[in-house]
Amino acid sequence: PAMLLKVLVYAYSIGLRSSRKIADRLQEDIVFMWLAGRQTPDFRTIALFRKDRLTDFKSVFAHVVELCMELGMARVGTVSIDGTKFAANTSRNRVVYRKRLEKRKQSIAEKIDAIIEEADELDAREDALYGNETVNRTGIPFDKETIRKALGKIQKKKASLEKKKSALKAVHADIKKKERVMRKDRNSYAVADKDATVMLMKEEYIAPGYNAQAATENQVILAYGLFPNRTDYKLLKPMIAEVESMTKQTPKRVVADAGYGMKSNYRHLKHKKITGFIPYQNYNKDIVLRNKGLYAIPKKPDVELEKYKARMFIRLRSDEGEKMMKRRREDVEPVFADIKEHMKFRRFTLRGKAKCLIELGILSMAHNIKKIRSFVQRSIKNDIMTEEITQWGQILGYAQS
Repeated sequence: PAMLLKVLVYAYSIGLRSSRKIADRLQEDIVFMWLAGRQTPDFRTIALFRKDRLTDFKSVFAHVVELCMELGMARVGTVSIDGTKFAANTSRNRVVYRKRLEKRKQSIAEKIDAIIEEADELDAREDALYGNETVNRTGIPFDKETIRKALGKIQKKKASLEKKKSALKAVHADIKKKERVMRKDRNSYAVADKDATVMLMKEEYIAPGYNAQAATENQVILAYGLFPNRTDYKLLKPMIAEVESMTKQTPKRVVADAGYGMKSNYRHLKHKKITGFIPYQNYNKDIVLRNKGLYAIPKKPDVELEKYKARMFIRLRSDEGEKMMKRRREDVEPVFADIKEHMKFRRFTLRGKAKCLIELGILSMAHNIKKIRSFVQRSIKNDIMTEEITQWGQILGYAQS
């Protein structure tokens, strides 16, 4: 397992994800040969290990985060949080949408109502044929054989209607099942990957995918998460919880963009005693209005939200606030750029949130290991020698033993 994990992390770090290509590299590439100790597992072994064996990857990732903290690369002081979209491993043409399900439910309800109405009409005709007191006003003489045939036709029609009704109820039950899969907070899901939601990717196309979140400090990924949410505003709380779980510390400051600027998030930061630097939704518009002297408080304001907005406006307009917002752009955004551009990762290989989360963990670990290498190399070059840096400098070959 240790050998396969090393091979996978290195492969992802250089933009290689195909298990067949990795298996080929194990026989051709000297770095892969060295990492594997000249062992040559076939592509099935690599694929199955990645898909089924990496069940508790976050505990492994936590060791890398701990190492980064020991080296002084991160202290859980100012944490930047942001998200990006990755496409799911599924076709964009095979998607279930909530609106379509609602239309189908309405159509089925109308068809069932029509069947019930027709069945009531058949019951009335049947009663007319069975009833002893029914007066025959048609002028056509009825005998027992005529009545028997008419009743037979009516019963066949009723059986056919009951069969149609049962089929429609089965379709209705299937729609309900799909709605349960979708849950109340989603409007779509992919057929091949039911955890993926249709969303707008950063590359300006629409496809089933996931919202990948990262909490970083000095471009070190402290925590990561994967969500089906198309927007970010509900994801601040779980990401702060992930940071606390990984580092056993609560951040002193959290910096994020306006996508997280909601009252519930401001309230949560206040409860956790974390200083937030998060613009609210109309922050830039308010700056323009205030500069022109046109800003006015809403006629029916949310008092709690207005207090948070006023406090955040003052904080963000300060020198420290401008410094924090600049730091966010230089901290978390280059991390996603490294994953998408250098590691060439824009689409998941596996399916299902749990397995895609493993892939995101491998990418995060690969990124952090690259940052460790650069940090140790830079520290030794600048003659910043701590015991940990010296030890890892010797391991990496940047310092003499």
